[in-house]
Amino acid sequence: MDRWEHSITVHTVGELLSKVSPVEEERVIYCDASAGSCFFDEAPNPYLEAMVGTLDELGQEGWELVQGVLREEEMICFWRRMREADIVR
Repeated sequence: MDRWEHSITVHTVGELLSKVSPVEEERVIYCDASAGSCFFDEAPNPYLEAMVGTLDELGQEGWELVQGVLREEEMICFWRRMREADIVR
């Protein structure tokens, strides 16, 4: 008997961002010209906050993220969770 049930969810950018408040601050990007790289670790990032919120929602329902795929306008998530009959209490 299969122990897992699976689900695939698709989340658009609009859906993700509707769950977070707009960022009031201007984003700051730090660049190191000698290394040729830029990063925004200290800058507010509404996309990351929105993605974490969505992942947490399904995680609280017992779903485990197996894989996530980011596309230009959407995030596709592949989930699994143990079937109710197989959960040892």
